Amino acid sequence: MSSYGRLTVKGSKEFDEKLGKVLDDISLDVKTLISEDLYEAVILIGGYGRGEGGVVKVENREYPHNNFDFIVVSKNITKDEEVLLSDMCKSIFDKHTESLGIFVEFTVISASKLLNIDPLVITYDMKYGHKLIAGNSDCLSKNTNFEVETIPSWDIRNLIVNRGTLLIINDLILEKENLVYKDKKTVIKHWIKAIIGYGDALLFYLGQYHYSYVEKQKRMKALNNIDPKFKALYDKAMEFRFQPNYERYDKFNINKYHQFLKKELTKIHFLCESLALDNVEINSKTYITKAINQSLIDTSTLKGNIKKILFLVKKTPKISGFSFVEDLKYKMLGVKGMMPILFPFIAYGIKGKEFDGIVRDFFQTNNDDKNLKNQYLTYWKNYVNSNFIREDFGI
Repeated sequence: MSSYGRLTVKGSKEFDEKLGKVLDDISLDVKTLISEDLYEAVILIGGYGRGEGGVVKVENREYPHNNFDFIVVSKNITKDEEVLLSDMCKSIFDKHTESLGIFVEFTVISASKLLNIDPLVITYDMKYGHKLIAGNSDCLSKNTNFEVETIPSWDIRNLIVNRGTLLIINDLILEKENLVYKDKKTVIKHWIKAIIGYGDALLFYLGQYHYSYVEKQKRMKALNNIDPKFKALYDKAMEFRFQPNYERYDKFNINKYHQFLKKELTKIHFLCESLALDNVEINSKTYITKAINQSLIDTSTLKGNIKKILFLVKKTPKISGFSFVEDLKYKMLGVKGMMPILFPFIAYGIKGKEFDGIVRDFFQTNNDDKNLKNQYLTYWKNYVNSNFIREDFGI
């Protein structure tokens, strides 16, 4: 076994050793070529960082199925030095991963910024699910703020919405007259991510969240009073994550299965919000006002309060169905903060006189489902994820 221990759940010993050799080579180059004055640590996170990366078999040969995700923690350096550090890391990562066909994603973040970052699901996952490639990972492992108990509820809603947006993209992909293999593969990947994301949120609200995929799979199986149908979906999605099998879906009616999945995930989303907001039903204006109030309370830190004041002077779509106080609170959240709250009405096509006007005014379009989904994705790119390119999906 490599010095990094297991890197996959289903990969052979030889495959893990091959990945470990790539990490050893990256580590050696970082230590040899980059001055220690520039970086605090180079850390592998994501699936392989947890030791639970994916492996796909093609004609009995094993290949990595996930990206290598790194964070590079810089010391107190200048902007020019940060660019130099980023360029050198990219060159080293690309050099050693090209032969295996692994795509690499990485972020450079300063140690001081990492120390002060808000606790989130990702910071908890990184703290406990990483492998040190070079330097010292005290900035993560000794950060007492990155615990599961400190994750705010609004970040869990964001997790659901982040994964649920993939279902909206699937809706539009499946409207194409002819689906090519790439479309079908994308739809399946989105299903898997959505099932795991919704299941993770449910585990969180039930006090069972864990950074490890293997442990989450076990905990979901052990839960009582959860629909066995969803538990089976989560289990299969985890197995897919460890070792994808796209052929399993060849016999599926892709459109019918998508609608079935959305129906099941809608139930999980309703359950999560009910647990988070004390038995509220999503299909009500009460849900909207309660979710806004909770988001404002959850962000009542000094940094969060400054943001709210700044948001007050920013332009937001006028919502005629809000009272003066509701309008004020909505403006304090901003468009980005309001998106996750109105997401279910778009994703699941929830309609009702009580809230149709709010949804329509916010997205500045009529209540036609397709228009709403397209406008939602426009907002998604403008306010939430600037890396989203709808042309990549041919929609």
